[in-house]
Amino acid sequence: MTLLMLLLYMLLGALLAWPCWLLLRRAQRARQPLRCVRPYRPELPQLPQADAAAAPTPPSAP
Repeated sequence: MTLLMLLLYMLLGALLAWPCWLLLRRAQRARQPLRCVRPYRPELPQLPQADAAAAPTPPSAP
């Protein structure tokens, strides 16, 4: 009888420790600083270079 009670208490302890371990692991992971895996470099298309003479000029202020 005592061996079955010991087995039952061990099983109950393991079942109660599992969610606590998950919460502890999540809390430890939240304390770590974020790591950038790859720097953000958007691939922008090359804009055509406009001639300075062809660019419209804004109206002059009175």
